[in-house]
Amino acid sequence: MNSQQTEHCIVCATPLLYSNQVANRVCFLCGKKEISAIVCPEGHFICNACHGDSSLVNLPKQIEKARGYSPEDILETLMQVPGLPMHGPEHHALAGLALLLACERNGVDLPDNYIDEVMRRSIQIPGGACGYLGTCGGAVSLGIAVSIVTKATPLTGLARGMANRASALALLRCSDDQPRCCKRALRRTVAAGRDFFKDELGIAFPPPNASQQCKDISRNNECAQDRCPYFRQIHRDRHNA
Repeated sequence: MNSQQTEHCIVCATPLLYSNQVANRVCFLCGKKEISAIVCPEGHFICNACHGDSSLVNLPKQIEKARGYSPEDILETLMQVPGLPMHGPEHHALAGLALLLACERNGVDLPDNYIDEVMRRSIQIPGGACGYLGTCGGAVSLGIAVSIVTKATPLTGLARGMANRASALALLRCSDDQPRCCKRALRRTVAAGRDFFKDELGIAFPPPNASQQCKDISRNNECAQDRCPYFRQIHRDRHNA
C-alpha cells in the first residue's frame, strides 16, 4: 500500500480522473463490475465497497473511542478512524452516525440496531454523488438520522417530511460553490443537524469541547482554504509563510 493511498488512487496514489462519461469498470481489488465515471489514469478502478473496506472495518473500535455528548466532538473522533481516505463514500455515514451517538448519550430512545442501520442506508449512496447526482451523501445522512429517530417510512407523512427537510437543510449548507471536501461536508452537516434537532425535534445538544480546526489540509489538493470555515489562522499563517 502506498503512503499516499488515502489521498488519491488507493492502489498507486495517482490523482483520480472525474469524467462526465460513465463506463463499465472492473474493480482492481475484487473483480466486481460497476458503472462509474471515476477512474485512475493508470487504469485502476476501485468499487465503492472496496474503497470503504480499509476504514469501515476499523469504525466499531473508533466509535468506542468517541467521547463527549456533542455531535461535533464525536464527529472529530470518527473522522480519525484509521485508513479513512481524504474523500469517498465511506464518509457518507459519519455525520448521521455522530448525531445519533449524541442522541443516545443525551437520553434519546433509539432502535437497538441504529448504528448498523445508518451504515446500511448511507453506504448505498455512491462516491461522487455530490457532483454527479446533486446530492452529497454526507448531507443525506442527516435525513437518515432524522428518519431513524422519527421512525419514518414512505407512508409516514410528518416523519417523512421531516427527514426530507433535514437532508435539504444539510444540502443547502454544503452548497458552498467549492470543490468537494468530504470533511467540510460532514462538519457542515453536523452543524445543520444541531439546528434541525433543536428546532424540529426539541433535542438540544451541549456545545462542543474540541476544536473543529481541520487536520487534513495537506491531504486535499482542492482545499478551499480561506473560503472554508475550518481553515483556521494557524493554517493561514503556515500557508502564507
